[in-house]
Amino acid sequence: MIPVFGALVGGLVGALLATPVARRVAIATDFLAYPSGRGVHERATPLLGGVAVVAGFLAGGLAGWALLGDPPGSRFLGFVVGALLVSTMGVVDDRVNLSWFPKLLGQVVAAVIFLASGGPGDAFFATPIWIVLSLIWIVGLTNAMNFLDNMDGVSPGITAVAALAFVFLGMSMGRPWIAIGAAALCGASIGFVRYNFSPASIFLGDGGSLFLGYALGCSGWIIAWGAETPAALLVPVLVLSYPVFDITLVSVTRYARGQSLTQGGRDHSSHRLCRILAGPRATALTIYGVCLLSCAVAVLLDALAFDPATVTLSAAVLFSYIGFGLFLCRRAPVPESASGEAPPATP
Repeated sequence: MIPVFGALVGGLVGALLATPVARRVAIATDFLAYPSGRGVHERATPLLGGVAVVAGFLAGGLAGWALLGDPPGSRFLGFVVGALLVSTMGVVDDRVNLSWFPKLLGQVVAAVIFLASGGPGDAFFATPIWIVLSLIWIVGLTNAMNFLDNMDGVSPGITAVAALAFVFLGMSMGRPWIAIGAAALCGASIGFVRYNFSPASIFLGDGGSLFLGYALGCSGWIIAWGAETPAALLVPVLVLSYPVFDITLVSVTRYARGQSLTQGGRDHSSHRLCRILAGPRATALTIYGVCLLSCAVAVLLDALAFDPATVTLSAAVLFSYIGFGLFLCRRAPVPESASGEAPPATP
């Protein structure tokens, strides 16, 4: 318990200290996000928040491992290598605007590094279908969180809630290294929300959102890897149900409009909620609440050993996202002027 708490505090303090430094560096180097059609901000904002989150996570992880007294295993080291790869690639993308192919290739390589870090005989090597599903899950979550990084406080807030759920799940599974990594991620995300909540003074950038998505995808995979029954696979799906819901909603509606998935626009669930609730703060808090509900059901499902009533409740929560999506599409349709990416404003 003490190492987990140390990782949480280390991640929190690390992010709180690193974020102002990252903000000053971004301003000095003109590493800024200018207003565009995808976001809702109205002024140029520093973009190196992801570097601060990664720094906070590493600080929390080191603190947790030091208190635990055992060195991290190959799986955790593989995760760190993959995380640094996707984060670095995201920072480069923020600067030079990479095309979709090198970004996707880098994400796949990072996922393979993590999955293969367990060595021969690990679950990753069990069957070809498991390999494919694992890659789709991790790469899909990486992009889902990148998609959701379109409004102040949303992505780091979702990460903080989901990571907290993974802390409880890791402790219940008797795997302290899972809980330590999740606690460091939770603390770093909370520390960054202090500066990213509306009105944000710094953004994650792709270097941060890709890191958060990769971290959550790998965490969910680890929980699924330890599952002993098919019902247990519902746990990581419930914890990360909101990012999965959002990328599914965007994909389906863009396909229906004949719009490319890689083209930005104000058609995410957060944009639609903002039009209904009339403000990014209320939108972020509402999304936090939805995530808290889903994560609470996931932890309850694990704690009650997957009894039929809890499995039914979990399935009902997942199916309710269909109704939520239909409600958003009906109440907040995408304006024609907001269906695509506008050119950047002049600084």
